[in-house]
Amino acid sequence: MPQIILGIDVGSYSVKIAKLTRSFKSFEFVGFFERRIQYNDVLSTAESTAIAIQGLLDDHHLESEYVVCGFPGQHVSSRLITFPFSSRKKIDQTIQFEMESYIPFQMDSVLIDYAVTWSTKEASRVLVTYVQKGEMAKYLSMLQGISIDPRTISVEGVELVHLVNLGMVPPEGHYAMIDVGHEKTTITLCRGKNVSFVRAISMAGKTITERISKTLGIPFEEAEKMKIEMGSLPVDLPAEVDTITKEVVAAIKEVVDELLLHIRQTFFSYRDEEGGSIEGVFLSGGTSRLPGIDSYFSDVLKQNVAYMNCPEFHFSRLERAEAHRHVIPQALALALRGVAPGAVSSINLRKGDFAFTGDVEQIGGGMRNVAIALIAIVLLSLTSFSIHYYSLRGKLEGIESDAKELIRQALPDAPPKALEGTKSGLAVLKSREASLADRMKKLEELRGVSPLEVLKTISEKVPPRTEIKFDVEKLSIAPSRTVLSGYTDSFEAVDRLKQSLEKVKMFRGVTSGNVRKGVKDEVKFDISFELTPAEEEEG
Repeated sequence: MPQIILGIDVGSYSVKIAKLTRSFKSFEFVGFFERRIQYNDVLSTAESTAIAIQGLLDDHHLESEYVVCGFPGQHVSSRLITFPFSSRKKIDQTIQFEMESYIPFQMDSVLIDYAVTWSTKEASRVLVTYVQKGEMAKYLSMLQGISIDPRTISVEGVELVHLVNLGMVPPEGHYAMIDVGHEKTTITLCRGKNVSFVRAISMAGKTITERISKTLGIPFEEAEKMKIEMGSLPVDLPAEVDTITKEVVAAIKEVVDELLLHIRQTFFSYRDEEGGSIEGVFLSGGTSRLPGIDSYFSDVLKQNVAYMNCPEFHFSRLERAEAHRHVIPQALALALRGVAPGAVSSINLRKGDFAFTGDVEQIGGGMRNVAIALIAIVLLSLTSFSIHYYSLRGKLEGIESDAKELIRQALPDAPPKALEGTKSGLAVLKSREASLADRMKKLEELRGVSPLEVLKTISEKVPPRTEIKFDVEKLSIAPSRTVLSGYTDSFEAVDRLKQSLEKVKMFRGVTSGNVRKGVKDEVKFDISFELTPAEEEEG
C-alpha cells in the first residue's frame, strides 16, 4: 500500500495541506487543501489555528504517519558561518561554541540545526538556524493537541529548494524564491540544488491592508475587501480610474516599494557574502495573487520573475488547481521533504527534548505486526545489555545519563518516578519483557508453535496478490482466538480468503464477520479462527 505523506503549511491567514503518495519507485502529488483561519475574541490564536487544521483533516479524511511541518519564519533566526573543515562530525562538535557569540539567549534555551550550503576538502559554508525552545514547545503542543505528531519540523522557506530539484531542471547559478504571504515575506536564496540563505521579512499582505485602512480611514475588514476587489500594481493607471481606486493602488505601491527595498538589500548582502548575483526570481504566496505584482517585481528588481507553477510538475495529479497555484509551493515543498533523495535540506528542529518518538511509541501496541514486535524485542535486549555493561563500568555519571535516555525512549509511557535510576528502569523493562514472554508461552502451550509460525502459515495459505488484492490492518494472535482484520476490493475476495484458511488443518472454526464497505469503497473484513491443538491435528 502506498505511503501517504502530508506537508502542512500553517500560515497566519490560512492552513494549507499537500498530500503525496509514495510507492517503492515513485511518488505523486495527489491532493491540495486550504482553509482560512477564523479568528475571534473567544479563542486564542493557537486554538483558532488548531480548529482550522482539524477541520481540514476531518473534511477530507486525511490521515498519515508521515507529517512534515514548517516552523513559522518570524520566530526563526539564521546566520551563515564558514568552517575551516568539511567534516560534519567536527561541525556538530563546534557549532554550539561558534554560535554563542551570535545568540542573545542562554544556549540551553534554544534549538540549533544547520544545513551545509557548500563544502570543499578545506572548508564548508553552513546555514545555521535557531529558535527558542519556548516557541517550539507552544507550536508542537498546538499540533499534538489535535493528534498531529510531525516526523519533521523544518524552517519555512528552507524546503522550497525541493520544488526546483524535483519539479524542474535546477538552474546552475544563483536564484531566489520569494513567498509573499499574509504577515511575512520569506526569501529563500539558492545556488543550483542547494539552499544558501533564508530570511523572513515582517511585511506582506496584512501590511498592505493596514496601509489601505490608514490611508482611507476605514476598518481593517473593509480595507481587506477593497484590496482584493480593487488592488493591483499597474505601471500606469487609466485617467478614468476613480479617486478611491487610485488611493488603494497608491497605498499598495508604497508597501510593495518598501518590501522591494528589503529584498534588494538582501540580494546585495548575499552578493557580498557569497560572491554571486541573483539571476532569477520564482514568486509564490497568497499576496502574489495581486494583479501585476510579478511585472512590478521584475521592473524594480531588474530580474526575470516567474510564478512557481506546481500543478504543472510531472508528478502532479491535481485537476482544477489554478485557484490554488500561488499558495501550493510551501505545503508541497514540506511534503517533498519525505521523498527528496538525501534530504538536501537537512534542518529538522525535532531534536533533543522535542525529538520525534512516534516510531518508538508504536511499540507499546504489542504485536500489531511482526516488524514492531521484533523491534520491541531488540530494543529491550539492547537496553538490558547496555544497563548491565554500564554497571560493570562503574556507572559513570555521563553514561548513566545516556542509559536513562535510552530507557525513556523505549518506554515513553512509563511514569517519571520509574525512570529516576537505571535500576528502576531495568525493573520496568523486565516487567514488559516478562509480559511479552508470557503471551508467547501461552500460544506455544496451545499447539507448540510460535506466533511467528502462525503468521507464516497464514502468509503461505492465502491466495497470491496476483489473484486477490488485500491488505492486513491488524493481526491479533491470542490463545483463545486469532483475528485477522483488513480490507480488499470485493465481497467475493473475502469469501476466497475465508475458504483458503478453512483448508488449513492448524485452524478450526474459521468465520468471517463485520464485512462492510469503507469510505473509499474498499471492503473491510474480520476473519477469526481457533488454533487446533497439536494432538487433535495429529489424530
